[in-house]
Amino acid sequence: MYNLSLKNVTFIVCIVLVICSSNMETCNARRVGRHWRQSLYKKKGKSHSSSHKGYKYKHKTRPPLPPAGAVKSPPPAVPPPSLPPAGAVKSPPPAVPPPPLPPPEVGPIQENEHNVFHVLDFGAKGDGSTDDTKAFQAAWAAACKVEASVINVPAEYVFLVGPISFSGPYCQHNIVFQLDGTIIAPKSSGPWGSGLLQWLEFSKLVGLTIKGSGLIDGNGAVWWESSPFDEDPLDDQAKLIFPLNSTIITQKPPMPIESSLGGKMPSIKPTALRFYGSFNVTVTGITIQNSAQCHLKFDNCIGVSVYNFTVSSPGNSPNTDGIHLQNSKDVLIRSSNLACGDDCVSIQTGCTNVYIHNINCGPGHGISIGGLGKDDTKACVSNITVRDVIMHNTMNGINYENIRGTYTVKPLHFACSDNVPCTDVTLTNIKLTPQQEGYHMINDPFCWQTFGQLFTPTFPPVLCLQIGKPSSNKILGDHDSC
Repeated sequence: MYNLSLKNVTFIVCIVLVICSSNMETCNARRVGRHWRQSLYKKKGKSHSSSHKGYKYKHKTRPPLPPAGAVKSPPPAVPPPSLPPAGAVKSPPPAVPPPPLPPPEVGPIQENEHNVFHVLDFGAKGDGSTDDTKAFQAAWAAACKVEASVINVPAEYVFLVGPISFSGPYCQHNIVFQLDGTIIAPKSSGPWGSGLLQWLEFSKLVGLTIKGSGLIDGNGAVWWESSPFDEDPLDDQAKLIFPLNSTIITQKPPMPIESSLGGKMPSIKPTALRFYGSFNVTVTGITIQNSAQCHLKFDNCIGVSVYNFTVSSPGNSPNTDGIHLQNSKDVLIRSSNLACGDDCVSIQTGCTNVYIHNINCGPGHGISIGGLGKDDTKACVSNITVRDVIMHNTMNGINYENIRGTYTVKPLHFACSDNVPCTDVTLTNIKLTPQQEGYHMINDPFCWQTFGQLFTPTFPPVLCLQIGKPSSNKILGDHDSC
């Protein structure tokens, strides 16, 4: 038993020692683990807190640094900015340049580069002696291709220009001829050849405007000196001329004219400025003086406007009509001063819807509707209105010549003002017959405050036309009353 007990005791002691030793290691292990966990926690806490503090520090310091760095860093950070700028450069050009580019294109197009053509840029000298005809032709050829173009003839220059035609069948519309300088005609016979009917001609254009403060000088004296009242044989618009002595000159053989520079001037005298076959033509502001023959002529034109226009020629200059109309309609002539040696305004075959008002006429032959139906040919003129015209130093006031035709209600009707009566009205070769005997036909002419004379008998007789001033206002007409 003793032995068994000793063994048992020894076994028990061993077990107890093992248990005790295991308990001590477990405790140590717990302490060590606790210490390790605490140390880890402390380390983690320190590292987290330090990194958090560092993050906070860096977050506070970087915002100011980037701005400072942004200002200082573009050079070092050129690559990153260079990429955005590359994209930015691509986007601004479409966004920024296009707005600036259109304005420069529109500005110059309207003012300088594309639609304004200076005759000086085409070789014109403007010294009054150099022939600038070719320069004007070149400027016109360029302007003709551009709609609403402007040909600029600058002020303070004198341009010697020979006979020239600004033709426009294929030209763009609404061309402006800005005339602020002076254009003079050649005095020598060379440029005129055997004779021309016009000096400056604009033909077959739409919307042409001639404007400015410039002057067109025809140097007509070299033509007038040796050819008073000379007929132009090739001008189909010629009419009878009534000189101051009331003798009718119907024919005169063409005779050469001595030019001031030597040589023989042709007997056919040119019109200074002529428009042919054009629509919507405007002439304003300019002056034409000393034309060899007619100053301003419209032939086969529709839609004509003339205003603030001046004609200045001596009263003894032969055949120098101020404005001549033929085969034209829808014509307005107003607010102009016309001084010449023939009709201030001459209205001939084929004119209709002509309105003339506020004209200062004189010297000259007044307003004329005549030269119609020569040799019993048909000529039509209709709807002509003339009012508020001041005439002074004129041979005639209103002149009607060579008119034949028919009437529907009344052959002649002159209704003038009480305060400003119609005077110096002349009637020549008037023959009007009723179109048909119809309702309300009145065969007697009517005159109110109308004074003048008959150069030839008229049909029907115009007995109401009187010479002199009446003592009182009286209606002269058998079938008319106030």
